[in-house]
Amino acid sequence: MTGTTTLEILASLFIQVTLLIGLTAWLTSRPRYRACADACWVSLHVTILLLTAAAFLFPHLRWITWADIQPSQDHPILDSVASRIGQVCSWVWFSGTAIFFGICGAGIYRATALVRRATIDSSVGLVDTVRPTDAARSGCVETRVTHDDVSPFCWQLHRPVIVVPEIMQNFPGPEQAAILRHEHAHLRLQHPLHLFLQRMTEALHWYHPLVWWASRRAAACREFRCDQDSVRTRGEVAHYLRGLLRLIELKLHPPGRLPAGVGFVGDASLLSERVHRLQDRAEFIAIPETASRGIATIAIGALLCSLIWLPVNPDASRRSAWSPWPTWSARTLDMMGLVVRDYEVDGHRLSLHNHDK
Repeated sequence: MTGTTTLEILASLFIQVTLLIGLTAWLTSRPRYRACADACWVSLHVTILLLTAAAFLFPHLRWITWADIQPSQDHPILDSVASRIGQVCSWVWFSGTAIFFGICGAGIYRATALVRRATIDSSVGLVDTVRPTDAARSGCVETRVTHDDVSPFCWQLHRPVIVVPEIMQNFPGPEQAAILRHEHAHLRLQHPLHLFLQRMTEALHWYHPLVWWASRRAAACREFRCDQDSVRTRGEVAHYLRGLLRLIELKLHPPGRLPAGVGFVGDASLLSERVHRLQDRAEFIAIPETASRGIATIAIGALLCSLIWLPVNPDASRRSAWSPWPTWSARTLDMMGLVVRDYEVDGHRLSLHNHDK
């Protein structure tokens, strides 16, 4: 893959991701989709990952090329500059992606060590403190107590685990139950998996500022969804808010940037919005059909965005409407008996030759 090809991919992905984030932000701002906003945001992360994989692994349709804009002009200096910029961008992107994947790996190691240090304590248990219907759905969820000063969080790598600080054993029973119900809601809604997909998106598109903004909105929507799922009556809302305020007053540290787990307290600036939404729980009635429509809208938007490719590659050939396959893909297909062209038409074949007589 040449530097100009990498420049075309990264520039086009930037536009595609920007449009998808804008579509998801507009969709989740509508009242009918607020209850399923967490599902919409994870759909965004899935589509971004799929678009990124398709951009690097498969050919794409070029509606317009650099040669279409400048059909009769040759700019060797501009071509060289574009190639050099593409090479620099590819190395910077690869280095940043490797760093963020390393951060995710370190986060998994730290979180796993924290879970292992935590001990099982029967005095704080999901089955003993939540509603019977929730306890029946909890399955093999394990609740552990840690001596570290961290806020409650749930972790799901091989098996689901809820970790709470030791100080929470002194909370009144109803407040413990409300906090544990909140964590159980995260596990039931597969939010640790959502967070993992979010981290992968951040690692691949670390250079895109809107990706980080979308991550903050996705984290907030996950909290909003679990807030409304963990309470049913005004009394439970009161117990839940008291427990939340106790945790904030204790100034417990968040468990870090978990790659596969969800912390409880989160951003303190969201507290007022969480309280406001809990006071008006009618807007959070989740309708499966609405969530399906939101996911389908994002999927259709992703398909349309996948057709957007910027004509920034001077080496793009006008003789084929499709970009060339990566070399390794072509070799794999050749081994399967399918011959594909994995190169652009050489430039000298398009120019006239002067032959000496």
